[in-house]
Amino acid sequence: MATPVDSSQYTLLPYTVYNTLQEKLNALMNGEVLFIKNFERNEGADVLVRLVDKKFTVTQISYDLRESENDPRYWITFNIGINDLSLFTAFKFEEDLFLNTNKYMINDIVNYISQDGQADSAVITAVYQSNLDPNQYAYQLSRDSAGLYAEEDLIQNKYQ
Repeated sequence: MATPVDSSQYTLLPYTVYNTLQEKLNALMNGEVLFIKNFERNEGADVLVRLVDKKFTVTQISYDLRESENDPRYWITFNIGINDLSLFTAFKFEEDLFLNTNKYMINDIVNYISQDGQADSAVITAVYQSNLDPNQYAYQLSRDSAGLYAEEDLIQNKYQ
């Protein structure tokens, strides 16, 4: 059974999720970089997507989530389909926010034992970071309004 997490000891991580195709296209057209979780299905890799104006306006992707002066982000022109944008969860990429080491992300499906002892699965709706230890995370779940669940109390749903 999951141990209750004291929500007053955690801070909500302010991820911006784009839910509709229109929101995602508008974000790209406005020059934002999108983070798409598990875009690369074979390896489960996350990618960044942006639009650039060359001779034509094209999409580019990067697998480099971290960037430094010595190791700049590498972008490559890649065809991102409308269906890709429509079907995958996309976030506004904010450098500092995506440096966190949380194991799960919004819209991930997890298995857990609810606080009343029932085995269940749910979708993560929010991610929280501990105020005391920045490497500890807790999650709000779609099917459980009882509170937050610690990262160690959740198991990745293998069918996701």
